Amino acid sequence: MKRLGLYLIIIYNVVMLSCCHDSLVPPEGPSRDEAERTVIVYMAGDNSLSPAIRLDTTEMARAKSLIPENVNFILYIDDKTRMPALYELSAKNGMQLLVQYEEEHCSTDSLTMLSTLRDIVYLCPARHYGITFWSHATGWAPLRKSARRNTYGKDETYEGTKRSEMEISDLRDILSQLPHFDYIFFDACFMQCIEVAYELRNVTDYMVGSPAEIPGPGAPYDKVVGALCQGNARGIVEGYDAGYPATYSGYYYKGVLLSCIDCAQLEPLAEATGRFLTPHFMERKAPSTQGFQAYSSYLNKYTHYFDMRTTMRRLLSDEDYAVWMQFFDKAVPLRTLSDTRTWFANFCKVPFVDDPDCYGGVSMFVPLEEYEAYGWNKDFSHTSWYEAAGWPTTGW
Repeated sequence: MKRLGLYLIIIYNVVMLSCCHDSLVPPEGPSRDEAERTVIVYMAGDNSLSPAIRLDTTEMARAKSLIPENVNFILYIDDKTRMPALYELSAKNGMQLLVQYEEEHCSTDSLTMLSTLRDIVYLCPARHYGITFWSHATGWAPLRKSARRNTYGKDETYEGTKRSEMEISDLRDILSQLPHFDYIFFDACFMQCIEVAYELRNVTDYMVGSPAEIPGPGAPYDKVVGALCQGNARGIVEGYDAGYPATYSGYYYKGVLLSCIDCAQLEPLAEATGRFLTPHFMERKAPSTQGFQAYSSYLNKYTHYFDMRTTMRRLLSDEDYAVWMQFFDKAVPLRTLSDTRTWFANFCKVPFVDDPDCYGGVSMFVPLEEYEAYGWNKDFSHTSWYEAAGWPTTGW
């Protein structure tokens, strides 16, 4: 899902109430009692994915009975068909309009996102929070067409402006001003990379997503709504995985690659990775990447997004790899791989996992000379992971 090649037309059969509400949050106290959890689904769909919102919200509505009374299930929807709005889905009332914004939003603008998420937290206070980010995405890597790096989301209404995509460092800064999240679920391509996870390690307990492109229809929300409401990161992965292979609108999607990252374990993993990996790259050495599992092969648009575990297995000795895996298993306690060993792909010529025994479910960047022309090595040097994993000592 969430790539520009999506051609999905679904009839929208979720009825949204047409009444309008003031977009300003009242200055008085919260409008409801504190819930056990507020689930936020942030759908930045003012782009080619706009029709897919109809499919996914229909799936959510189908699973409304799984939403407990003490859970707020809130959707922010910005698509091409209407002004942005907040909706609430509940078992009792179905889908209801909560706040109708009166002006167009750039949903990937930092101030807009922060203001919107603060509205939700204010209106729907809770002891726990979980958030789903739904849109296009490029993981840590630069989207070359816009010459920006580390991007989540795309707002085509503002395409061509510096706000039309959001850098991960900006997303981190926004989320750090909000209550801590039990999980962040990226229903967006390429987001399950170690560079993004490390950037967000202090704002969430768990991160769920795919290291590759995801299927056109995205998550089967009728299978994950329950886990979203429970704050169950493992359940999100397992529910998503259970939905594939599948056929949507006449198109067969063979599978999806997924994992769950325990953010509390990322700093030890960074130290271990630097200790074992950087000696292979000292003085700008570039070992052969033969046998590395790549999740992209269109280098005019993206880096390779090498599978982290496979990369370490190819480079390290058996002894070093065994020690490193102790840290990786703690940081990535769950990864799923479809029986087909393949995934939906527009930007990978051979979307097939060659070595399932070494599949890690998380991608990583490996600096290479061939990337110099694209500027990716320089972009990588601006990530927090670059510093934490000891890359400056290598000369890259």
